[in-house]
Amino acid sequence: MSRFAYNTDDDPGEGGVVSVAPPGSKAAERGVSAPLSGAPGPDELLLDVGMLARTPGMRYQHHIAVPSGAIAELGALSTIVGKVVLTNTGAALLLDGTASATLQMECTRCLKPTQYAVEAELEESFDLIAANTAYAQGEVKVIDENVEASVVEGTILNLGDLLRQNLLLAAPLQPLCAEGCSNGISVPEEELEALTVTAPLAGLGDLWAKRQQEP
Repeated sequence: MSRFAYNTDDDPGEGGVVSVAPPGSKAAERGVSAPLSGAPGPDELLLDVGMLARTPGMRYQHHIAVPSGAIAELGALSTIVGKVVLTNTGAALLLDGTASATLQMECTRCLKPTQYAVEAELEESFDLIAANTAYAQGEVKVIDENVEASVVEGTILNLGDLLRQNLLLAAPLQPLCAEGCSNGISVPEEELEALTVTAPLAGLGDLWAKRQQEP
């Protein structure tokens, strides 16, 4: 099989994307990455897409199975699973896929830890910039337009950053440990709404009565 072979559902393939030694490892200090014939494992977070970027029309599929705790600041309680498909259109590198995990979050009312099953759609487009043309076998850089939260540097795709950003965006903005939670006490939603409306008015009434008693 050629190292530029396509990656399909039935055949994991061997080309287009290779492993990158994680930062801080002895291999990374020596600048060593996986052999060109070795595709990244499902738990790897750094992918070298250099060959894929140099080969218009190539499509590569990567299955995700990242252990909980492998991505900092995500709070995953389960293995992060999913799939990513990378396609070189000649001018851009398209990324499509899905990822899901159970995240530990904090209830916005009682601050107790709670769990949420989160699923994210992965959709990204990266520009391909070459010295002469994207069809040349020379150096090609993958450009992420989202500079502030870039997931690509050179030809290295940081799958960990991509998963963290998208799963957190897919998580609820105001997670609750239980429906109708009010500081740890579960009450019906209609009663909770009534408390929310009347409490500020009651506070103003107490303040007015206090002012009337002042000399």
